[in-house]
Order: sequence, then structure tokens, then C-alpha cells
Amino acid sequence: MASRLCLMKDSEMRQIEEKERGIDIPGCIRRLTNFERYLLWSAENNMAAVARILGNVQADDLKVAIDTAGEVHPLMRARAVIDENHDVWFSTDHALEARLRTVQRTSEEQWFLEVVQEYSVPFEPSSGPLIRFVLVHSEEVSELIAFCQHSICDGISLANLIRDILAIYADPAAIRQAAFPPAITDYRNADVVSSSRSMDNAAIDNCNRQWRASPHYFTQEDFCSIYAALARRVRHRIVILQLEPQETQELIEMCRQNGASVTSALTAAFLAAYKDIRGQLAENRRTVQVPFDLRRRLGASGDFLGFFVGAFKFPFDYDPKRSFWDNAHDLHEIIRQRAETLDTSAIDIEPFDPTLVDALTNCAPYADLLPEAFSRSENLSSFAQDRKNIAFELSSMAVYGLPGTISSNIGRLRLPEAYGSLRLDRMFFVAPASESFPLFIAGISINDRLAFSLNYVERVGEGDVLTRDMIRIRNRALEYIGFPWKSNERAI
Repeated sequence: MASRLCLMKDSEMRQIEEKERGIDIPGCIRRLTNFERYLLWSAENNMAAVARILGNVQADDLKVAIDTAGEVHPLMRARAVIDENHDVWFSTDHALEARLRTVQRTSEEQWFLEVVQEYSVPFEPSSGPLIRFVLVHSEEVSELIAFCQHSICDGISLANLIRDILAIYADPAAIRQAAFPPAITDYRNADVVSSSRSMDNAAIDNCNRQWRASPHYFTQEDFCSIYAALARRVRHRIVILQLEPQETQELIEMCRQNGASVTSALTAAFLAAYKDIRGQLAENRRTVQVPFDLRRRLGASGDFLGFFVGAFKFPFDYDPKRSFWDNAHDLHEIIRQRAETLDTSAIDIEPFDPTLVDALTNCAPYADLLPEAFSRSENLSSFAQDRKNIAFELSSMAVYGLPGTISSNIGRLRLPEAYGSLRLDRMFFVAPASESFPLFIAGISINDRLAFSLNYVERVGEGDVLTRDMIRIRNRALEYIGFPWKSNERAI
């Protein structure tokens, strides 16, 4: 009898393990974490990496390289599958290949317009893929835009993906092996990761009980309706700060002399400039959130495509009574200490019911902002009228606690410059943007060609007042870091 019971337990355990791995889902890669799920359905969490390429890129050969890269990186062909328990899984079953759109390059700024166009078009997770490409082409110089849904990818993954595509383009016959991304939860649950939540487990359990007593389940159509309504309200915009290799080296040396880093110096510069141009941030927004790469910290091997990010948030207000470099040094020390403890508290929402995460992150915040989207869907309308639902209380708390500044720096990447007849000149990292984030800074340095983007949204029909201010903020930031002669009246 005892052995029979053991066999039954073993069988039950195998069923649980198979369920956890998604064995019954064809083409299953893995289940999404709660934070990836939030990103998947978000109307404001797409992003792009843009590579400027010298040489005549052949669009047909580039498409072959993109398709081959999809065989190496499974998440390039992934789609989202929702099971009967409302869990969401990445699967390659019946997914489509990433498309490539080609347009003629007419100016250095044209890629701005193409990125803005991509931001206006939602992905359809149930059919996939969750990434698409644009080639802004001329015979001498082109930009390759990799535009993706943040749930499948972080910034470093996206930069490395462009490197892989160019390498395949240059040598299509080389043998390459598939690089399956590891289970992110294996690293998030590691003992070395630190996460101090604002709510304890007992409070979260209580919220989950309340939600499960009165749940709402949303469809892809619901989220696409919210996305479309938001696209009619705002447009994504970008202003770029660029430094050439010699200037980048000068900045690095100034940072070294003042006990700062490039990340802390640029963050301090933009904070100071924002205060100079647009005034003081609201008291609850005098906080900074810094995403960081978990791969580097935990020794994960492989250049896989995946979302592998931690993030921490801390209070900080630029003090104009102290020197710029003192502020940059203070920021550096805070960031260094938080990164050393692998603090992931800013994005730790795993204990919540996954369907509650859908509601509090991607539905409740828009119920009043985008009433037209909720009035057109019976499902969304029913949720919008359920104002006693715990999702609305949690959403209000989350929105109030959002950071005023997000500073995401991929850092210095040493990528090859030559790919056959092509040369990689530089890259730009375009982050998500929202009315909720006054400052969203995204940096990347390729072979010491540094670029930081200011990412924001402008209301449709309200002109370009905010863009003019963001250009002034970029110019003032250049003054703070010691390059005032690089100021100009353009966005790039």
C-alpha cells in the first residue's frame, strides 16, 4: 500500500511538473512571469533598437538573415497562448516569421518617423510574432529598426540580435545553433537576489482572495482596443543626445575623476536640465528607477533573446545648491549599492494572481483616461463599472508610486564593426514612453559612439511644445556634462 501511495504521489508530481513546463501546449517555450505578462498586454511597453549601417544593404538578403535568426532565437517566432487556467505561455506553434518593411531613406531623421509609425500599431500576441523590422534604405547609409514587444526582449538582447542578423547577412552559410532562453524565474528566485516589497505576503494574499471572489478576464481584443485608443491620444517622440568616440572618452574620464559613472552623470544631467526647463517634479515623482541586466550579475551564459532584467527604485531629487558632479557622485553610489544587492523590488509582482496583474496594470489605469475604449467592449465596460474591485485600489497605489525618472542604460557594447561589405556605425535605443513618466532616458554605446534618447509622448493636436522643451533639456544636459557646443535645435 505504501509503495502504491508513493507511485501515486510520483505520478501527481509528474503531472504538476508537466503542467509547469507546458507539456500539453504544442511548441511551448515556457510560461510568462507576471512582469512579462504585464509587458505583453501593455499599451506602452514596446521598444526599438536602431542600427545605422554604412554600405548598401540588400533587402532580400537581409530578410533571409532575419528568418535565419528566427531559427536561432525562438522568441522571434513566439506567440502567446492562454490556457484554460488563464496562464499565458510562449509557443512557436503556428507562429509567423517576423516581417521586414523597407522604405527609402530621405534624411538622417527619417528613422524617427518610422519608429513613431511602428509605435502606433499594436502587436497581436495570439498570432505573433512579437517583433518586426524596418529598413530605412539608401545605397550609402541605412538604418535597421528592430521593433519589439518588451515581454520577449530586453535592450541588450535586442542589440545582440541586430549583431546576429548582420553576422548571418555577412556569412549565411555558417552553422548556428538555437539559443533557448533560460527560465527567468530560476534566477529571480536565486538566494542572491534581493527584493523588498511595499506589501507583505499576507496583504497580497488578501488582495488575491478579493480578486478571485470577483474576477474579470480580458481578451487580446480588449487590450488592442485600449492600445488603439491610446494611439489616437498620444504619439511617441524621441530626442537624441550623441557623443563621438573622443567625446565619450572625455566623458568617461570626467566621470572617473568625480567618482561617477556615465549612467549617473547623464541621469543627473537630465534631472538638472528638466528642473531648469520644466520645473520641479511632483513630490511623489522625485524618484529614479534603474533597470539592470541580470545576466551580467548572475553569470548566465549565452547570447539568448529574452527579458532578463531587474530594476530598483529610490528617492532622489537633484540638489541645485550642490555641484553637478556632487549630485552625479551621490547617484552613482546609490545605484552601485542597489545593483550589488541585485534589488529587483521595482518589478517584483510575482505573488499576485496573474489575472489580477492584467487588471491592475493594463486595464484599471485607462478606465477614466480612455472611456471610449471601455464603452465599446462589454467586457471592459463591465470591469470599468466595478469600481469596488480591488484592482482599482491597487492600480491607484501603483500609479501614485510610479517613478518620475527611468534611466535605462545598456552600457558599452563591443560589437564587431565589419559585417562583410557592411559596417555598423552606431546604435540608438528607443525605450517605451508614457504620460506617466516625465523622464525616460535610454542609453547605449557601440564602440564608444554614445547615444542617449529622451523618450516621451505628445498629445495629438497639442503641437510640439513638449518637443521644444525636450530639445532644450537635451541641450542643457550637454552643458552640464561639458559639451555645450553640441547643442542644436534639432531632435537629433
